[in-house]
Parts: sequence; C-alpha cells; structure tokens
Amino acid sequence: MKYLNLLPGEVALQNAPYYQMKNNQQCIPQHYLKYDHNLASVEKLVIDIEYSNQYPIFVSEDNGGIYLQVGIIGYDNYRVQTEQPKSKIVYGRKWRVEPQLPTSEIIQTALLAVKVAREHEIRELFRMSVEDKSTTPFNNHHDLPLLSQNHSCLTEQNKSNSWAELQLCLDEISYDKANFFIHNIHSLQSGSHIIELEVLPAENTKLPELLTEQYIVLTIEQHNKNELLFELMSQLIHLSNRHVEENFNYAGVARFSRKLQVERIAELSVNTRQLHKNNALNNNSDLDEFTQQWQNANYETDLTRVPEVKSAALAEKIKARLAHFHPLEGVLPTFNVTP
Repeated sequence: MKYLNLLPGEVALQNAPYYQMKNNQQCIPQHYLKYDHNLASVEKLVIDIEYSNQYPIFVSEDNGGIYLQVGIIGYDNYRVQTEQPKSKIVYGRKWRVEPQLPTSEIIQTALLAVKVAREHEIRELFRMSVEDKSTTPFNNHHDLPLLSQNHSCLTEQNKSNSWAELQLCLDEISYDKANFFIHNIHSLQSGSHIIELEVLPAENTKLPELLTEQYIVLTIEQHNKNELLFELMSQLIHLSNRHVEENFNYAGVARFSRKLQVERIAELSVNTRQLHKNNALNNNSDLDEFTQQWQNANYETDLTRVPEVKSAALAEKIKARLAHFHPLEGVLPTFNVTP
C-alpha cells in the first residue's frame, strides 16, 4: 500500500498501523517510521521552508555529516550604516542533522536555528549609552571567562529606583533605533509591578515587530534599573521568537502559529500516538509483532545517540551527577577513558 505522507528519507516499519484522516487519506504517523536522511532528502525539506529573505537556510555536508546553517544578510551592527554601501552575508553556527533524525525534528531544528540567528542579531541592536559611548550589553560576544574572573566587580545589591530614574535609564537605550517610554505602571498585591512601555520607532527602524507593536508589557519584581533592563531584553527576545513562529512555515503551514487550534492538534495527537496499542487490543498477531519491532527500532535509534566520554575529569563529574539518580533507566553513556 502506498501512503501519501511518506517523504524522501522515510520508510515505514513492517506492518505499521495507519491512521485514516478526515479527508480519507491514509497516513502512517512519524513514530512508526524509520529514517535514513541524506543530503538530498534534507535539501528537499529546506526547499519547502519559508521564512525571510534575510535569513536563508543552507544545507551542507562535511566530514562530520549533514548540517543546517542560517545565513544573516544585513549591515554590520557595529559600524555606521551610512559607511556601508552594501549589505553583506554572515553565517551562524552549524546545526548537525543525524541520518536517523525524524523529518519533523529536522524542520524544527531549522526553526530553532532561525530563532537563534535572529536573537543573535537583535541582542546587538539593543544599545546603551555609557560615558558618551554606545555599547551592546546583551550581545553574545562578551568574554565569559573574563566575566567569571571579575565576578565580584560585576555584581552588587540592586538599589531601588524611582519611576523617573527608570525612565531616565530607558532614555539611554535604543533598540533598532526605537525608544521606549513608560506609559503606565500598575503595582500588584504580590509586590511585583506591571509596566506598559510605549514603543517609539524611528524612521529607520526595520524590525517588523516594532512597527506593529505599539506597547510592550513588562513584569518586574523590584523597581530597579537592572531588573527593568533584563526584563525588557527578555520581552524583545519573546517578540522576535513570536515573529519567527508566525512566519516560519513548512509546506505552507506555520506549525507554531497561534492561528492553529491547540485542541485540534491535541485531538490529532490522541488519535495517532497509541495506534499500536489500539490494534493490539484487537488481537492482531501481526501488529503484536510490530510492537516488538517498533520498540527494537526505537532502542537502536537511542544507541546511535549515546555519548562517549574519554576525559577522566569529565567522566568523574558525569558519574557523580548520575549517581544522584541511581538506579537510572535508559541507555547510559559509555566511558572510554584512556590512562
């Protein structure tokens, strides 16, 4: 029997149960499939993904295997744009794709890669004026070992600030050339505060979420500058992620769009997750045999993901962590420590 939902790189397990959709099409749910993806099958998936021309998704292969990589097209965030006659492309990290990775997880890996690439960019668009200079305190390029070595110089007890002082702090902030104004404050019985910030875009503000969001709502535990800045950055990341979720689509469907009905997704999941159990109740010997085959296939896939630890120091650290959960089920890591 031919099932319309199978894609390149997918093979149905023998005697796999199928589900009949409301349109009468028969499909085998992804957890009853085996996967053997290659460069061509992953390329086919990415061709059917759409998000933004500014973030092209590449599929490549090296000695380590297949990987996805997001390109970022734009201007250098640390140079004046008027001094840059042309935009340029840079590349994000490599996201590895194992051949046995389910198709849906490959698509979601691409989604995550785009989210992370876009977050990297927006962190650099958050600029603070300090000592008459502009800096990006939330960027991903800070020297973490250096920060850890100077931890005592970087921490202090948060002081309470007046609302006027918090607005003065915001006056030193720009985000993609936009500014923020405290429009409304509501104090809760718990001691937290809800702050409604008005977004004031500039003529050259480009982020689409800033052009559609008139207000951003923050919740802070204490009214001090540090709490305000961290919460503001968190909400800006949230807006960026929401933009990706609503506009990243595979084969025309935005999986994490809030236009999809959660109850309908849950209904489909309920009807497809336990087909092997439902069929086993009907005393179908072929399907009983399938259940064992399916469990064996899952175990074989788990074996391909077991990490091998070769460092004695890391092995001791991990063993100590795992000891807290003894006895532990699942496939344990292998320790191949060389003397």
